[in-house]
Amino acid sequence: MDFAERHIALIKFLERCPVTDSVYIYAEEHGFSAFEKSYIETRKKENRVYSDEIVAQLPDGSFTSQPDEWKKRKRSAQRVQKYFSKVEEVIILDLGCGNGWFTNVLAKNSQNIFIGMDVNAHELKQATRLFQSPNLCFLHGDIFETPFPLAIFDYVTINAAVQYFPDLGRLIFRLNELLKESGEVHIIDSPFYKGHEIGDARKRTENYYSQVGNVEMADFYFHHSFDELKKFKFDMLYNPDEGKIIKKILGKKDMPFPWIRIKKEIN
Repeated sequence: MDFAERHIALIKFLERCPVTDSVYIYAEEHGFSAFEKSYIETRKKENRVYSDEIVAQLPDGSFTSQPDEWKKRKRSAQRVQKYFSKVEEVIILDLGCGNGWFTNVLAKNSQNIFIGMDVNAHELKQATRLFQSPNLCFLHGDIFETPFPLAIFDYVTINAAVQYFPDLGRLIFRLNELLKESGEVHIIDSPFYKGHEIGDARKRTENYYSQVGNVEMADFYFHHSFDELKKFKFDMLYNPDEGKIIKKILGKKDMPFPWIRIKKEIN
C-alpha cells in the first residue's frame, strides 16, 4: 500500500475505536492496570508527574525538579527530530509515548502522521489536553493486542520506554509485522548493558525503587543487553561513548544512552 492507502486504513481502524477524553481506546483495563498504578505512584514520588504548564514546555525542563536531565533529553530529542524532518509522507507510531511531549516534538511543523500509544491512560489524557493537531492522535492500548493493519507504519519510535517491555525479541517481531518494507524501529534514551553488567544493574534498580518507596516497580523494569540486539539488523545513530572525553572536558551534557535503529528484516 502507498501512503494514502495506509492512511485511509489507519483512519478506518481508529474509527472502530471508542473515544474517551479525546483518547482512542483499544485496551482491556485489567491487563495492565497494575503496571499503570505502580508507574504513576512511582512518578509522583519522583516528582515526575508534571503539571500541564510544565509538560507543554517539554523538553525544556527548566521548571522541573530534574533540569539537568532534561537538558540531555532536549539535545537527544533535537537529534531525532532532525532525522525525521527529512522524511515525507510517512506514518510514525510513538510507542510508550506517556504524556505525549516527544510525539508532539516530532509532529510539530510536519505533514507526516503520528500516533502516540501507551498503556497509561492517566498520561494520555494529559497528552490530548495539551497536544492537538490534525496529524496527531493518541491511542490507549497494548501493542501486542491492538489489531493494527499489517505493514501500516513507516517508523516506530520508543523513547525512554523499552525497559518496560520484558521480551525485546518479541517486541521487535511484533513491530516488524506493523512496519512496511524498509521500515525502522528507533529506540531512544534507554539503557543497554553488556551481558556481565545485567546482574548489578538489576540490584541498582531494586535499591533505587526501594529508596523511592515503591519496590514493586522493579518487577516492571527490565534490563536489555547489547547481545539481544545482535539478532537484528541494527546500528547506533548516537553512541554516547564517542567523544566522551571531549564532552567531559568541554562540560557538554548529553544523553548517556544510545540511539538505536533497527531496520525491518525482509525474509
